[in-house]
Amino acid sequence: MNTSHDNARYDVVVFDVGGTLLGFHNRAPFQAFLAQAGLPATEDDARTLYSRLMALIQQKRDSAQGLGARGQELSDWWHGIFRLAWPERPDLAAEMLRWLFDGRFDHLYDDVQPTLAGLQAEGQRLGVISNFGSHLPGVLEHFQIDTYFDFVIISAAVGVAKPDPRIFHLAVEASGRPPDRLLYVGDHVGDDVEGARAAGVDAVLVDRGDRQPGALCPRIGSLGELLRYVRVPRQPARAIILDMDGVVLDSMPHHLASWQEALAPLGIALGAEDLYPIEGVPTERTAQLLTERFLGQPCSVEEARRLATAKRAAFNRIFFPRLVPGMAPLLHDLVGRGFALGLVTGSARSVVEASLAPLGVTGLFRAVVSGDEVARGKPDAEPYLRAASRLGLEAGQCLVVENAPLGVEAARAAGMACAGLATSLPAERLAAAGADPVFATTADLREWLLARWRGE
Repeated sequence: MNTSHDNARYDVVVFDVGGTLLGFHNRAPFQAFLAQAGLPATEDDARTLYSRLMALIQQKRDSAQGLGARGQELSDWWHGIFRLAWPERPDLAAEMLRWLFDGRFDHLYDDVQPTLAGLQAEGQRLGVISNFGSHLPGVLEHFQIDTYFDFVIISAAVGVAKPDPRIFHLAVEASGRPPDRLLYVGDHVGDDVEGARAAGVDAVLVDRGDRQPGALCPRIGSLGELLRYVRVPRQPARAIILDMDGVVLDSMPHHLASWQEALAPLGIALGAEDLYPIEGVPTERTAQLLTERFLGQPCSVEEARRLATAKRAAFNRIFFPRLVPGMAPLLHDLVGRGFALGLVTGSARSVVEASLAPLGVTGLFRAVVSGDEVARGKPDAEPYLRAASRLGLEAGQCLVVENAPLGVEAARAAGMACAGLATSLPAERLAAAGADPVFATTADLREWLLARWRGE
């Protein structure tokens, strides 16, 4: 009997299909189809047909979702797409539809079978939620992955489509497990991540090719990274990695005031409820998120840099470094017990050094990762994985302390346990993001850490 599942964070992993398990991005099948039809079948011909299809699929996406939500099949929708993509040969649309339903226009991503086999070996149950038509089981069988799945939920069959949370509720029901024991994996922020979250199901975005760098959700570049999501970190922890602002430094009110000053010329009246939930995101990205939310239009890279510079100038002028009450004795106690300490922040390295040096705690941290040292900041796993690497430890040997939801998500995405410290937001917000447990004060956190965890 496999015992690794006893230590799993999740019991069930559920997958989207298109863009997650199967790709529609290979031109070779279109070239083969043209050749079979006795038509010009050069790479350019296949590329032209493929490009038309991609444009039409994107354009007609919403209408396809509507069909699934009404319990209707997608065959007519696809037939219409093929006729529009190839107006000079509408007679071949039916044959293209047959190829589609046989799975011949799709390809299985290389990481799918090893990942499904690995998860199954870990004791995970697997499922599918898809806005595909009823031909999906045949497609899964064609690629020889159908036997991995305990259940397959198709929008056309159940009369509800992603991102409606009801289709995720059906997966919860089919699994027989509570929502927080399921993990959903998909390639679309709205349909997959937000839909799952609305049903109380954790979700991770698979972003092949790094096409969605600004997505504020846990993100992986391939399915091969999934195993770290389903494993609970080993105990005891050998390192404690702390967020800086709001956990180590009592700085969040000053960050709020400096952002208010930087954004006021744009007519933006910023409140704590706007800033604190996205704390931990690198400064330039924060500028983009806030301006886009309030002004309803994209923020250029140049404008984001200008606002970030103004914000930093205001912060440097008004901030006087001080630790969160009770943090100094906690840090010294942890080091004295043999823990390695790490620090992860969305702030620039220069800000970190200027803030910590006057407080005499810089030397306590064996590893520091700042926002200007990573390609992808929180909620991506990169900052915490980089900290673990610098500490010379595996992710499962680290415990994170965070005060913001995106930081909690980043820690969990890295496969690390995460405790919450409710200095900026209500404990319920941190718990909803996955922090467990959550503490109201540093004293409570210290008591728990020293009683439950020990360094080596």
